Amino acid sequence: MARLDELWRGVDGPGLPPGLDVKRVKARVNAALDADQAERKIYMKQKLSMALIVAAVAAALTGSAFAATANWTGLSDWFKGDTAPGQIYIQDTVQSVSDGNYTLTVEGVAADENSAYFTITITALSDEAKAFIQDDHFNSIDMLGTHIYSDTSDGTGAESWESTGGCSYRELDAPDKYSRRFAVTVDQASSSSANSVLRVRCGYMEEGKRVEIPLTPAPSMTVKIGASGAGALGITSGSPAENPSLTIEEVTLTPFTLHVRARSEAGVKPNLRFRMADGSVLTQSQLMTSTSSSFDWASSRSLYHYRFLEIQDLENISSIIVFDTEYPLDGSAPTPVEHDPALDPFTVTRMEPLEEGTGYAVPVRELTEKLGGVCAWDPATGDVTCTYRGVSIVLHAGRDTVLVDGEPVDTRCAPAEQDGVLAADWYVFKDAWGIDGGVLRENIRQGGDVETVWHDWYIIP
Repeated sequence: MARLDELWRGVDGPGLPPGLDVKRVKARVNAALDADQAERKIYMKQKLSMALIVAAVAAALTGSAFAATANWTGLSDWFKGDTAPGQIYIQDTVQSVSDGNYTLTVEGVAADENSAYFTITITALSDEAKAFIQDDHFNSIDMLGTHIYSDTSDGTGAESWESTGGCSYRELDAPDKYSRRFAVTVDQASSSSANSVLRVRCGYMEEGKRVEIPLTPAPSMTVKIGASGAGALGITSGSPAENPSLTIEEVTLTPFTLHVRARSEAGVKPNLRFRMADGSVLTQSQLMTSTSSSFDWASSRSLYHYRFLEIQDLENISSIIVFDTEYPLDGSAPTPVEHDPALDPFTVTRMEPLEEGTGYAVPVRELTEKLGGVCAWDPATGDVTCTYRGVSIVLHAGRDTVLVDGEPVDTRCAPAEQDGVLAADWYVFKDAWGIDGGVLRENIRQGGDVETVWHDWYIIP
């Protein structure tokens, strides 16, 4: 490390010299090699590995770049758990633009071919802007415009760019009273090319003032499926008695997201499972959350987009299980697996809202026992303990705080008895147990009117 210490001091690096994470360097090498499949040969990998490692070390030793990477925590705004698997894909870029009224700063971008995650800070400069930036109307639909623009020229030489999808953001603590800071993610509604640009602007600034960042996407992996079987109902698909089916053509994974290309009826969605490297099987509901989907009525083709709840090291996923067939990520032959009925979707009774505007509640015991869990009532304390997937939830009628594995969690509204049945807020169970679902509904058109018919809860373990 003496040589690294000397290099660090030579570039005036901040603080102590960085330690080198061998796994991160290896992943960056692999990402560079995967960018061109023609180079993905053993002899070429051996030839390039040392040069790329040296380049990665050099990049790590540039003071400002390392500082931005080390200090940017934007991935934790969108992903749970350890975000270390995603750190190697951060573009340690800080770019700003100003028009005299505001300065827009974009910091630390991480992306794949369908999404980007970054942080923005908007700082007021003029007296008028300083008066408006803390106004309740500042954070509005006009405040932020951000898109991923993808090159669709297909090698013809003519420049052709398109933007699809939308963005989500959440406010963070600002550095001072004249600034607002936001964590932002922008997602594509359709597959994009690897040649993409992130464009960000503040709607309160002069037209044309924007930050533009070419994206370096994290590597992706596509698994060809080409199989048909039972999917899951979307909440607007209609009656639970329907038998949803679809054909999954392929699944693409990145460390951040997963995308499914399929042929289906409208309102039907995939229900995937995953074999992890340790042999365990996790469901789609446990691993990820839906971000968007699109359906082409002419071709009956659908695209489904998901974000992993935790950033994935793809080496930790061995295979995808689709329609009781296991498709290994290493490209080896698919193999059949035994069907597990405990993971099939089911319905539970729709309970009345616990408070006005909070949505329908779920029956605690019925939900727990249909999942295969255990529900126990303690007559001495009045507590109801529900356990599933090794996670215990303790509820008490009239109390809006529940215990999840002993830790207090506030709910939107307290559990309550309805006709002798304890009902509770759905999100308590969704978050603690990693399940998905919703109340099925049908929109029935009668003349010029549309009547909504509500069914029971549809649960996807």
